[in-house]
Amino acid sequence: MPTSPRVALFVSLGLASLLLCAHSLAFDFVTDDAFISFVYAKNLVEHGALVFNLGERVEGYTNFLWTILIALGLFLKIPAELSSRVLGTLCAIGTMLFCAKVLRRLRDPADASSSHVPSLWDSVPAWILAGIPGYACWASGGLETQLFTLLCTLSLGWYLMATLDEDAGKTAKLFPIGITLGLSALTRPEGYLLCALLGLHRLYVKASRKTLWPSRDELYLVGLFLALTVPHLAWRRLYYGYFVPNTFYIKSSGGSGAWQQGRYYLWAVVRDLKLVVLPLLWLLGFVRALPSVQDAAYRRTGGLLLWWAGPFLLYVMSVGGDFMGLYRFVMPIVPLLVLAGVLGLWRLAAGRVVRTGLVLGCFALLHGLNSYVIDRHALSFIGADHGIDTPGYLRHYTADRAAIGKWLGQYVQPDDYQVVGGAGAQVYYAGIRALDSFGLSDEYVAHKVPAMSSRPGHQKFAPLDYVLSKKPTILTYNVYRIGQAPYRPSPPEAAEWRARGFHYVSVQVPGLSAPWYSFLKRIDRSLGPLPPQPDPSP
Repeated sequence: MPTSPRVALFVSLGLASLLLCAHSLAFDFVTDDAFISFVYAKNLVEHGALVFNLGERVEGYTNFLWTILIALGLFLKIPAELSSRVLGTLCAIGTMLFCAKVLRRLRDPADASSSHVPSLWDSVPAWILAGIPGYACWASGGLETQLFTLLCTLSLGWYLMATLDEDAGKTAKLFPIGITLGLSALTRPEGYLLCALLGLHRLYVKASRKTLWPSRDELYLVGLFLALTVPHLAWRRLYYGYFVPNTFYIKSSGGSGAWQQGRYYLWAVVRDLKLVVLPLLWLLGFVRALPSVQDAAYRRTGGLLLWWAGPFLLYVMSVGGDFMGLYRFVMPIVPLLVLAGVLGLWRLAAGRVVRTGLVLGCFALLHGLNSYVIDRHALSFIGADHGIDTPGYLRHYTADRAAIGKWLGQYVQPDDYQVVGGAGAQVYYAGIRALDSFGLSDEYVAHKVPAMSSRPGHQKFAPLDYVLSKKPTILTYNVYRIGQAPYRPSPPEAAEWRARGFHYVSVQVPGLSAPWYSFLKRIDRSLGPLPPQPDPSP
């Protein structure tokens, strides 16, 4: 019995989803920065306060909705390390499935009915997305990347299909976009940029049709967006004291160096992911003529991609990109980019079986080879490229910080305090208050300390006098050592820190990449097996 096109499409999408899961599990990690949100979620569940340190209201996260979802998981006794990866993977798969729906409509823009016969072509975006290293990596990773990407894709896809309805003389359903735009703004601040861009595009479309008066659906869209975002903005101002997250004051301080770093970041995206091929395929598609209705949909797709990707990439460049490898910051533009590229492939194939097989086969081979090379480097190279850490390094770094945090968690007292550089896994597992040296979760560093670097998220660093004013028990202020043997400071270094009330201690931490961990401990405090040290001065 022959397989129906719909069943064949479902099977193809299912296999692509399995490929995404397998590809994501190749990375199989939660990055240290994700644990910052986990700390907030944990304090919300255990103490009813959405804070990094109890008693300090500082918004050190940029992913409100994601943090709330993680908190919900913790409330239901689901570990944050698990829920974040499962949610990220489900969101990534959701984007892939939605792209199939959008592509089906773009191939036949005049037919919005569910009776339209699907095609295996509709699953091609899912296969491409599943094979993109950055898309698979950040389905893992523990961050909000894929939730934000899904919400952006839903907003753009529904908007694109609504404009096609209007082109066909039908009533467009715009109001659901207000929900997805509002949720995207609650997930990341860039959601406001997407809303502004779609609003400007809508004005352009209405002006071209000589009808600027808003429709009922447009008013509903705006109302739904405001109903989601205005209460959050008001609560943020009342709870934290500012209309923007504390992280804004860190990440917007890079100056001209941020632009230089951002240019390199985007060049690295092109070099590694080769996504520039996709808009080129869309342009090549114009060599084949299409019926006017299909051609209009084709042009609208490319136009909307340019409208969204251009300003968004300019924004990414302005903040210096990101320090995490495989380019999570560009993922929100990737699904629409893939849709445009697949439309180009579809147009070039011209519906002929042999030509279709050759076109897709060549593309799949080249895509697979590039992904293999990039994956292998990303996981095996433990280091950084111009300040962009590979996922292999991020996984290694987080594993070490988690091991240290779990060791500390066995011995610290509630009134102990730690100063850290990596403010994620170590803080989460140690379970005590901490100073984030880079200021993401510290108001003084974010607002008062001048920028010292253009590396994203690392532009500022807490001054030593401010660090010492916290009277920390544990000090890893660029002084910790992980090695095969205990660290032995020179006499001048030991004397300098002793004068400040600290001394080096070394412990063997299970699970660490090297056996010994050496750091500074306050002399007058005990820490598990490490007793206070008497002052040897006469």
